[in-house]
Amino acid sequence: QLNAQQLYSDFQHSVWEFFSKIPNGNIPDIMTYREVRFLSVVGPAALPPDQLDRYNRLINDMLAIYNAASICAYNEPLRCGLKLQPDLTNIMAKNRNWDELQHVWTEWRRNTGSKYKDTYEQLVTLSNTAAKLNNFTNTADYWNFPFESQNFDVDLEEAWEEVKPLYEQLHAYVRRRLRDYYGPEKINRQAPLPAHILGNMWAQSWVDIFDISQPYPGRNFLDVGPEMERQQYTPAIIFRLAEDFFVSLNFSQLPLDFWTSSILEQPLDREVICQPSAWDFCNREDFRIKMCTKVTMKDLIMAHHEMAHIYYFMQYKNQKKVFRDGANPGFHEAIGEAIGLSVGTPKHLQQIGLVQTSVDDLSVDVNFLYSMALDKVAFLPFSYVLDKWRNDIFRGEITKDQYNCEWWRLREQYTGIKPPVLRSERDFDPGSKYHVPANIPYLR
Repeated sequence: QLNAQQLYSDFQHSVWEFFSKIPNGNIPDIMTYREVRFLSVVGPAALPPDQLDRYNRLINDMLAIYNAASICAYNEPLRCGLKLQPDLTNIMAKNRNWDELQHVWTEWRRNTGSKYKDTYEQLVTLSNTAAKLNNFTNTADYWNFPFESQNFDVDLEEAWEEVKPLYEQLHAYVRRRLRDYYGPEKINRQAPLPAHILGNMWAQSWVDIFDISQPYPGRNFLDVGPEMERQQYTPAIIFRLAEDFFVSLNFSQLPLDFWTSSILEQPLDREVICQPSAWDFCNREDFRIKMCTKVTMKDLIMAHHEMAHIYYFMQYKNQKKVFRDGANPGFHEAIGEAIGLSVGTPKHLQQIGLVQTSVDDLSVDVNFLYSMALDKVAFLPFSYVLDKWRNDIFRGEITKDQYNCEWWRLREQYTGIKPPVLRSERDFDPGSKYHVPANIPYLR
């Protein structure tokens, strides 16, 4: 993998050197100009070899700490080695002990972000150097370039202002339910929400506190998982069903190689990273999915989401290589999300034989929509803040001695969330999120 990455970086660097010598005024037509412009943006590969090696080492050093991080159990200090997946994720999702959640929240950050704050500052400097070599002012402009907007920051703020009233209603409702659950001594009726009790390590999704906050207790919305098991569904059947969905929209069937080369369930002979993903091997015929599929409603929807990526790959496979990508970095995910929303409706589930009788109950519908809001609406300001914070750093508006303070100022301003314990600049809490040490944009 490292050798392949080095070969690709060398190729990108040579392409960048070639195109950087061509004056823009010499390109006669817009499509050629566009092609040259996209080919000449190669990111970190524009760095000289020694700086590129240092850039990669800084990221690898931080990710080595992140991936190896573990903590000790709250009530059993000698039982250590608890990892983010699955141990800490499960505790944050299912445990309701205020002090234990606070322990897990704090220890995860102590063993990740706080260990590489200095390294991250070095990464920012190198990342900005690479951006300038690509003819951008800084990394923020480089990351925003594919969205092709002259006022992207304004676009984002305006989009957020449209969603904000709905988010504020959701936030107020959740605060009231958590105040009922934990008591007024823990939850102030006007203060921001403590970040450790929302069911997720970063409070980016609140769906795992549905059980203690649902509007209509016991009025469960549709879960076709048991019916899938009763009908003896398998991962292969789930993906065949997803293929049928796209064929019904007049797309073609998938090539045979997709079925022979994809990984649709956990292999028995080795461990694999099971994060669902779709792959375009860039030869116009090899497309694959890697997903350790389980027979659940969640994975039924996820399978359709990943299949949407595959069909998008296939639609632009005959474009020139430089144009074989989503219309912008968020477009692929938007299509997958739209398909997932369509698949999860009672009407569709009834059409494919997973619901025998129609469910028409206001309380069930409200619970279903509330659950979706906990996942989708709560996520929007988190993703916005993560890249807004990094953009301010890349632009020099936030310096190293303000990293953590400014992070929590933005979290409180946009998400109404605060840390459960006092924080200082000795901490580096945003570094506890994978995309920060990996230097990967998140906004999409």
